[in-house]
Amino acid sequence: MNKPILSIIIVNWNTADITVDCIKSIFTDKGLKDTPYEIIMVDNASTDDSVAKVKKLKGPIKIIVNPENVGFGRANNQGIEVSQGNYLLLLNTDTIILHSAISQSLDWLSSHPESYGCTAQLLNKEKTIQPSGGYFPTLLNIASLLLHLDDLPFVNFFIPPYHPHSPDFYTHDKYYLKDHPQDWVTGAFMLIRREMITKVKGFNPDFFMYGEEMEMCYRIHLLYPKLQLWYLVGPQIIHLGGASSTSKQIIYDREYDGISAFFRMHRSSVEQKLLKYLISINRFLQLHLYKYLRRA
Repeated sequence: MNKPILSIIIVNWNTADITVDCIKSIFTDKGLKDTPYEIIMVDNASTDDSVAKVKKLKGPIKIIVNPENVGFGRANNQGIEVSQGNYLLLLNTDTIILHSAISQSLDWLSSHPESYGCTAQLLNKEKTIQPSGGYFPTLLNIASLLLHLDDLPFVNFFIPPYHPHSPDFYTHDKYYLKDHPQDWVTGAFMLIRREMITKVKGFNPDFFMYGEEMEMCYRIHLLYPKLQLWYLVGPQIIHLGGASSTSKQIIYDREYDGISAFFRMHRSSVEQKLLKYLISINRFLQLHLYKYLRRA
């Protein structure tokens, strides 16, 4: 087997069936037929039959089995460490590759040296567009997010949003309808040049889940401010995570933890304190005002 050009890294935790579906969808990408690639699955101490089911699949698959759940970032770092490809694709287990999304993205990135990475257009199960990434967090755009000011018309025009809205939001934002560079993208599908990710030593191990991909993009940006990260609408994947039944409040809390960690690493002590107040206000509003408005 030739040395892989592309390494696809998948972190699994108790998602046997969807992980198998994800890997099978990779095999349908006809553009990868003549591209040497490897798939590295890092299993975070699953208690289901994930490892056994993946072992049954035929293909260039390596499996790393952790004795404990080390989190998303650390597990990806393990995959990165043993990978051989010049390009690394970080791919969530709950994704389905459509058409030839991987090879399309690889072709695009290999022909755009001004970019260090790219992502595909993420779709929900029903094929509606799912937001992916946005602008780096600042006190201003996080205040807009936590106080729900970013839901108002024209606010995001003046304050670059941490989470831009999808096109089906009532403001009909066009952010995810065209190719463009953006500050960060979600780790559901992140294709990145190997040298960029090794320069910053991968994900920060202080993050367990949520926010680690944004923080890593920020460190790459600090080192290479002229290089770009692109959102592409041609390549498409389905990301089931956006339609999962997980409690929205739990997701919000985990994301706030990730933003708080980012502020501790990259923002002033004053901004960190103000962020704590904003999160407290947000939780108060979620608990009282918004519940009242929903009942009204």
